[in-house]
Amino acid sequence: MASVAAKHFNKPENETAFQGDLNQHRPVVETFLNESRFVGIRLFGSDKQLKLESWKTGASGLLMQIGKHQHVFSDAYVIHYNKIWDNDNLYVQVLIPLLSSNKNTYGYFEGVYAVDTVTVSTFQQRLLVSLLTVVVVIGLASFVLYPVILSLNREATNLSDELLQSNLELLQSLGSAIAKRDSDTDAHNYRVTLYAIRLAEAMGMRRADIEALIVGAFLHDVGKIGIPDHILLKPGRLTTEEFEIMKTHVIHGSQIIQYSSWLQCAHDVVLYHHEKFDGTGYPHGLSGKAIPLNPRLFAVVDVFDALTSKRPYKEPLSLAEAMGILREGSGQHFDPDILANFEKIALSVYGEFCQAELSYLQRILKISVYQYFRTVQRSI
Repeated sequence: MASVAAKHFNKPENETAFQGDLNQHRPVVETFLNESRFVGIRLFGSDKQLKLESWKTGASGLLMQIGKHQHVFSDAYVIHYNKIWDNDNLYVQVLIPLLSSNKNTYGYFEGVYAVDTVTVSTFQQRLLVSLLTVVVVIGLASFVLYPVILSLNREATNLSDELLQSNLELLQSLGSAIAKRDSDTDAHNYRVTLYAIRLAEAMGMRRADIEALIVGAFLHDVGKIGIPDHILLKPGRLTTEEFEIMKTHVIHGSQIIQYSSWLQCAHDVVLYHHEKFDGTGYPHGLSGKAIPLNPRLFAVVDVFDALTSKRPYKEPLSLAEAMGILREGSGQHFDPDILANFEKIALSVYGEFCQAELSYLQRILKISVYQYFRTVQRSI
């Protein structure tokens, strides 16, 4: 597939452009760079000397890493690539020889592509082949076939969106099935996920952490599948023995999601959302910052929704009553810093989501989720 795509830009007019001043093509290169996931592009002449280079703002930190991965220039049509990890981010560096009609190498195209987190976790085995196809075609963007690039990119994006939508729909269905097992509605799942997203945004958390938080919020009680009905659905207070069995739902949950690479990011929320800041929670009695950030955050919004929601055995508390209980748990059940951040948005999210219709929660949640998981917008 890469060799077929290469024929699109191995044309005489491209060779002529490389013999002249490539800087006149800089606006086209920078336009493509800003509208794609490439963070840098380099064009080399047949003498292997750099003729044009363009990087996105903020990519300077990658240059040292890229300098450690020098490609071997080849006159033959051989594509070279390197994977580069920078903190938690994966980049693919590719070098492609550009061949003239008589099979002579008239230049080289080098690109550094930022791989999104969903692709890393879901399509790791297919990643390099897919990226090479995109990168080879990308040579057109600098010259005369820029519209073709956009069309191909749109087709790839549509396929990626369809696969992502299937994963998200499956996630939502599983979360809803779990919620309905011990409730008459799955609104709790929608509300806590929305509360969690808004709180994470208010705290300025990283995109990758918010994505993991979303998956964890949907699946936080997945382990309740393994709890017997006479305990899970018991209307009154559980006995000591029954509560010990109930506590095992977090272990069941972590075991269920371990078989899916895409769901693994939910592990911390599923396993640790009943840990308490003072170390009196379960399953491991973790305390303070030893509890990962996502479950510390989720514990606040999970309890808040439980307090402000109507249940078969209780009426909902007012916002003031619920916040009073949360404050009493500051430093004991809850991380004080996270709770302080939640207090700043509590009135807003309570007013928007607490009594909202299920259809509204579904619509707003879909918008919020796709904001994080869609890698490229269809408007390209």
